Amino acid sequence: MADLKSLLTNPDYINANGVTKQAIFDKFSAQDPNFVNANEDTQIAIRQKFGVFSPALPALPVPEQPVEEQMVAPRQELTTGQKIYQTARPYVAPTVEALSAAGGGLLGSPLGPGGIVGGAGLGYGIGKEITSGVDRLMGIEPPRTGADIALKPIQNVVEGATMEAGGRVVAPLLGKAVGKVMDVFRPEIKAATLARESLQQDLPAVLNALRTAPANQTAAQATAGITNPTWQALIERRLAADPKFTLTLKNMNEQDAINELSKIAGGVTETEIRAGAEATKRNITAITTPMRDTALARANLGKDVADLEARSASMSEQAAEQVQKVRELINAGKIAEAGVRLELIKRNLPVGLTKYTYKGDLARMADEWATQAANASLDLGQGARMAQGAADSLRSAGIRPLNTPALVTNIKSIATKPEFAGNDVMSAAVKNVADDIAKWTTSGGLIDAVALDAIRKNSVNAAIRQLNPGADATTQKNLASSVLTRLKPIIDDAIESSGGVGYRDYLAKYSEGMASIAEQKLAGKALGLFTNNKKAFLDLVEGNAPDQVEKILGSGSYNIAKDVSEKTLTVLREQAAKVTREMNITGQAAEGKEALLALLAQNQSGLRIPNWFNPKITAANTALNVLENKVGNKSMKILTEAFKTPQGAANLLKTLPSAESNRVLKILSNPTSWYPGVSAATVSNVKNALATDEQIE
Repeated sequence: MADLKSLLTNPDYINANGVTKQAIFDKFSAQDPNFVNANEDTQIAIRQKFGVFSPALPALPVPEQPVEEQMVAPRQELTTGQKIYQTARPYVAPTVEALSAAGGGLLGSPLGPGGIVGGAGLGYGIGKEITSGVDRLMGIEPPRTGADIALKPIQNVVEGATMEAGGRVVAPLLGKAVGKVMDVFRPEIKAATLARESLQQDLPAVLNALRTAPANQTAAQATAGITNPTWQALIERRLAADPKFTLTLKNMNEQDAINELSKIAGGVTETEIRAGAEATKRNITAITTPMRDTALARANLGKDVADLEARSASMSEQAAEQVQKVRELINAGKIAEAGVRLELIKRNLPVGLTKYTYKGDLARMADEWATQAANASLDLGQGARMAQGAADSLRSAGIRPLNTPALVTNIKSIATKPEFAGNDVMSAAVKNVADDIAKWTTSGGLIDAVALDAIRKNSVNAAIRQLNPGADATTQKNLASSVLTRLKPIIDDAIESSGGVGYRDYLAKYSEGMASIAEQKLAGKALGLFTNNKKAFLDLVEGNAPDQVEKILGSGSYNIAKDVSEKTLTVLREQAAKVTREMNITGQAAEGKEALLALLAQNQSGLRIPNWFNPKITAANTALNVLENKVGNKSMKILTEAFKTPQGAANLLKTLPSAESNRVLKILSNPTSWYPGVSAATVSNVKNALATDEQIE
C-alpha cells in the first residue's frame, strides 16, 4: 500500500491541483504516526515539504467578543475518557469519513462520474458531521454557535465533493466497496472470507496440510497439527450443525480403531479375547510339545548309556571270573591226572589206564569245564566290549547320564552365595528344588529328564506359595520369577548337557508364544481402555502405566516400548496418535470460542464495524447462533459441507473475492459502456482507482 512518504514520488500526487493534493495529503497523513504525533511546528514543516500549506479543515473565524466579556478560565485537565478518545481519534475519524465517502460514491455511481462526486461529497459531509458531533460530545470541540450551525455541514459536503473531483481519493475505496457489496450476494465468498480470516497467517500451512491429507479425514483432523484455535472452533461449530455426519464420522473412526486393536487382541469382547488367547496357547502347545518330548527323550538316552556301561562292566567282571575259572580248572585237572598217574605207577599199572579211573574222569571233566569257561569268558568279553562300544557311541553323540549329585550340588550352591544371605525366599526355593530332585533320583543316581522338567516348572512356585500364602497371584509370580532366573539356567544346562539338545529351543519357542499371548492380553486391555477411558489408553501406550504392563507381560517386562513387538506397538501408537489428535482438536476448539465470536461479529451481513471493541465483551454479550444467523445461513451451510473433507476446505479457501472483484473491475474500468462520451483521461483515472492494492504493488 502507498504511504505518506511515497506521495513525493507519485506522479498523480505531484501533478494534482492544490485542492486534490490537500485531500490526498490529509488522508495519508492521518494514518502516519510520525505526522500525527509531531508538534505543530513540525507538522507545518512537513506540509510545506509536500506542497500543502494549510490544515484540511480550517476553522471559520470566530467573532471577537467584547473585552468586558472575555474571561480567563482556569486550565482544565482532560478526563481519562477524553485522553483515550484523543489517542484513538486520528485512526477512527479518517476511517468513518472514508467509509461514508465510499458509501455515498457507491450510491451515486449509477448517475455517472458526476453522481460519484456528488455522492462522495454528501457521504463525506455526513461522516464529517458524525465525527464532529462526537468531538463536541467528548468536549474536544466547542459547541457550534451562530452561522457555524448552518455553514459547517455545507462546508463539509463541498470539501468532500472537491476531494473527489480528481477521482483519486475515494475511487479506490469505491472499487473495493462495490466488490464487497457484490460479495454480499455470494454466500460462498462470505464463507471463504470467514474461513480465511480465522486462519490469518496460518493460511499457507493449512492449505498445504489440506492438500496432502487423506480423503477420509475432516478439515479439522487434517490440520490438527497446526495450532489455530479459531479455525478449529469454526470447524467444530459448523460440523455440529450436521449431527448425523458428525455422529457417523465419530462412529466410523471409533470402529476403525476398534477393528485395528481387535486384530492384535484376538477379538473385540473380553470373551472373544480370552477365547483367542486360549486358542493361541493350544497352537503353541501343539508346536512346542514335540520339541520338548524329543529333547527330553534324547536326554533320557543317558540312562541307556549308564545301563550299557554297567552291563559292560558286569560282563567284563564275569569274563574275568571265567578266565580265572579256566585257570583253576586246568590246574585242578592237572593235579587229578598227576595223582592218577602216581597211583597207577605205585600199583605197577600202565599210566595209560588213567582215563579209565575216576580221577582221570575228573581231569577230563576239568579240561572240558575249562574249555567251557574259556568260551564263556570270550562271550562275556565280547558282550562287554559291545556294550561299552554302544555306550561310547552314545557319548560321542553327546548323550550322557543326568548326574543328579552334581546337579543338586550346583543348585544348593546358589543359596550359599553372599548376595542371598538372609533371603528366605531363595533358600526355601533352593531346598524345595533339591529335595524334589533327590526324591525322583533312582538308586543309581539318575533322574528322568521328564521329572526334572516338571520340577523346573512346579517346585519353585510351590515353595513360593508355601512361604507367602497370603500374597496375591501377581506378587507370587514376581517372586517366583526372581528365583527361577537363578535356578532355571542350572537345570537347563543339565538337560542339554545330558543329550537333550533342542531343550533350550523348546523353551525359547514356548516363551515366545507365551509372550505373544501376553501381548494379546495387553492389546485386549488397551482395547477396553480405548472404549471406556481414552486418557487411560494414552497413559498405557505412552509408557505412563508400567505397573499395568508388568502385571500382564510378567515380572521385569514393564516397558511397553521395549517389551512389546514392533507390530503391536505400531498399532497401539497409531491409535494413540488419533486419540491425541481428537483431544487436540477439542482443546483448540474450546480455546477458540471467544475469538470465533469476535470473528462472526465482524462478518455479520450489513455494515461491517471495525474491531474497536474487546472480543471478550462481544463474546459475553452475543450468542453464537445469533451471530451465525446474521452472517447468513447459506454461508454457514457452505462452511459445513466444505469442512467435511480436506479437499472441500482447500477449495473453499481458494474461493477468493478477487474473482468477483475482477468482474466488477472489468465493468467499471470501461466507463464508456455506462457513460458515453467520457474522456480517455477519465477512463485511465478510473482504472487506476479501481485497481486493488495488490495490483498496484
